[in-house]
Amino acid sequence: MLKKFYYVCFFYGLVISPLAAQTSDEAIFQSIYAESLQNQQAYAWLDHLCNQIGGRLSGSPQMDKAIEFTKAELEKLGVDKVWLQPVQVPHWQRGDKEVGQMIVQGQPISLPVCALGGSVATPAGGLQAEVVEVQSFDELAALGAGRVSGKIVFFNKIMSPLPIETFEAYGQTGNIRRQGASEAAKYGAVGVIVRSLTTAYDDFPHTGRSEEHTSEL
Repeated sequence: MLKKFYYVCFFYGLVISPLAAQTSDEAIFQSIYAESLQNQQAYAWLDHLCNQIGGRLSGSPQMDKAIEFTKAELEKLGVDKVWLQPVQVPHWQRGDKEVGQMIVQGQPISLPVCALGGSVATPAGGLQAEVVEVQSFDELAALGAGRVSGKIVFFNKIMSPLPIETFEAYGQTGNIRRQGASEAAKYGAVGVIVRSLTTAYDDFPHTGRSEEHTSEL
């Protein structure tokens, strides 16, 4: 009977020990969640980055301020070691306010536009050309250089409102914004217009990043 008792105790010890460790881990994670939800320091940091420092494009003064702010906050938290490491980053600077117009039957109609980050500057005298509309790279390729060269390509792909996770729809159309200029340049286009990546119907253009390319678009 005594021997069986030891076996039972040993078995229970094997079962209870992992459960105790799991309970301890859960308590630690729960305390982290509780601290985050009650203290909400993260919102204060986010407010400072977004509203006090502002837009933080790579290579900008705001980016430098954000780096110094983050370093200082980590040091306040008592992190073991915090240091800055020099790296090279691309730098793009927006020029004067963008102006766009459509000319329909000889009448100019204002078009709200906003340059994509990383895009090549428009010539000083502006750019005027016929517009050709497509919804995908396949449609662009089907038109070919014969119908695209010397024109402005308008990528008019609608961001789908169907996915529950918005970023799924965002991912389905994001490649056009990133690679549209490079793809259009292959067929001799002189410029590109990309429909804003949003499910909203309004006149507020959305910017974003356009990948680097070698053609003068």
